[in-house]
Amino acid sequence: MRKSLLTIAALLFVTLFAGCGPKSQKSRPDTIVVAVNADFDHLNPLLIQMSLAREVCTMIYPSLVRPSFDEKNGALTYQPNAAERWEFSPDGRSVTFHLKKDAVWEDGKPLTSKDFSFSYRLYADPAVASSRQDYLNDLLLKPDGSVDFDKAVETPDEKTLVLHFNKPMSESIVLDHFNDLMPVAEHLFRSIPAAEIRQRAATLPVMGTGPFRLKEWQRQSKLTLVSSPTSVLPHPAATPTLTFMVVPEYTTRLAMLKSGQIDALISGGGVNPKDAAEMKRDNPDISIIPVADRYFDSVVWLNIEGDAWRNGKKIVPNRFFGDRRVRQAMAYAIDRQAIIDGFMGPDHATIVNTTLSPAYTSIIDKSLPSYAYDPQKALALLKEAGWTPGPDGILQKNGLRFSFELAAPTGNPRRNYAANIIQQNLREIGIDCRLRFDESLMFNKNQNQYRYDAALSGMAAETLPFQLVIWGSDFEKKPFNSSAFQNAELDRVVARLTSPLPQAEQAKLWKEYQQILANEQPRTFLYYYAELEGFNERVKNVRLSLLATLGNMYDWKGNKK
Repeated sequence: MRKSLLTIAALLFVTLFAGCGPKSQKSRPDTIVVAVNADFDHLNPLLIQMSLAREVCTMIYPSLVRPSFDEKNGALTYQPNAAERWEFSPDGRSVTFHLKKDAVWEDGKPLTSKDFSFSYRLYADPAVASSRQDYLNDLLLKPDGSVDFDKAVETPDEKTLVLHFNKPMSESIVLDHFNDLMPVAEHLFRSIPAAEIRQRAATLPVMGTGPFRLKEWQRQSKLTLVSSPTSVLPHPAATPTLTFMVVPEYTTRLAMLKSGQIDALISGGGVNPKDAAEMKRDNPDISIIPVADRYFDSVVWLNIEGDAWRNGKKIVPNRFFGDRRVRQAMAYAIDRQAIIDGFMGPDHATIVNTTLSPAYTSIIDKSLPSYAYDPQKALALLKEAGWTPGPDGILQKNGLRFSFELAAPTGNPRRNYAANIIQQNLREIGIDCRLRFDESLMFNKNQNQYRYDAALSGMAAETLPFQLVIWGSDFEKKPFNSSAFQNAELDRVVARLTSPLPQAEQAKLWKEYQQILANEQPRTFLYYYAELEGFNERVKNVRLSLLATLGNMYDWKGNKK
């Protein structure tokens, strides 16, 4: 019944927009409409966790620099943004940022170094519970381990920001992390107690200095941005209005793209490869632009018992996946190539066994075990871990049946397809895997609270510095470590990689990083895939990259057809 109602609703949605093809595009020459599968979690940089929400925030709030990816050399570079220049001290223990003198907030007040200093205190406040709180721990610390902001962050004048670190820091780590810590306006937020920021999230002011301003946000429906005429970061958006329309059903999004009701279809897996081939033939006015090596899918195996953690912060190994042998067995049991061949096609995905993107060819460890599909090897590992067939054919151990739920978000056909293949693969070796599909915001919330034993999840893990944020044994402070995986050796490697190091030592540590993850399998790493984004030809100046789908959204322009 529920599926039938959703289908009827989707058809009504399309019907409402019927006849809005080429005519509708002519009637909206100053507007670009983009369809997404789920609403954004927040539009406040202190609170965001979803990658697309972060990208939108970079269009509204001031970021210190603008990263770019050199595809030829496989390396990140950074260009000026709110900071027009910066200098690191020779010992790597401090950096000075010089802010643009003409950058202003939407209300005309100048963007100052104190906005950054004020916001860093909020990011570090446990009451705010920012997913990026951990970034501040590289600053000078007090004896109790908290950040010594009085010494760590200096603002000698309104346009100078100086950061002091507790150890020598890699320049790329500092630029990546502190660029992510976009500030809010001190004059708007100083009256809001830090303890109330998260609970008042829905009513917090959204005001920035970037190329776009917020015009309207109807939750679960649409988000409308307009060009900000005062922005110099880097300039006012080229399109007067840009609207994100929330359309959960993929088939509806696709129909709207084909008919011209929307100008772009992004996120949620983009355009299915099979549909892309058909559109290339039947819809020549639509361009399919791949974003490769940025996103990966994986099955997150919860390493601890979620109930024990939530009800007393007790770390108890998960009854199914607390054993490394079981996690390794899962990797052998899942036919990843079948998922790729059946849905994406071999040209659009690369099997991986760690979180590291295939784009970083110079440090990829090709000696890692392949975990090629091998049900017999999976069964042998499970038997070694004490799991044997029960009377009903389902594996059991000490009276416990190997029966669990695999959760996944709605609105993503690729993950839905993968979930069904995984369920079938596990059933074939005697594991009862039941599927559960939740709306995206609820899925993320439950995963953050360790309410799933297993979750089919994705992540944009495009930069090497971000790789170092994903993992950490203090997983309460590492929200991206959704498997609650703890490993002292990995902690050591991650800590070393945040320091300035010779290239040879960096390469050695990155190999150790990959070897630990490949051996421990805290997730079954499935594949990095090329997300195919669909754009109507009327949208000009679109440049997608490994780093962002919306990276140059301020240059997008919707021409008349």
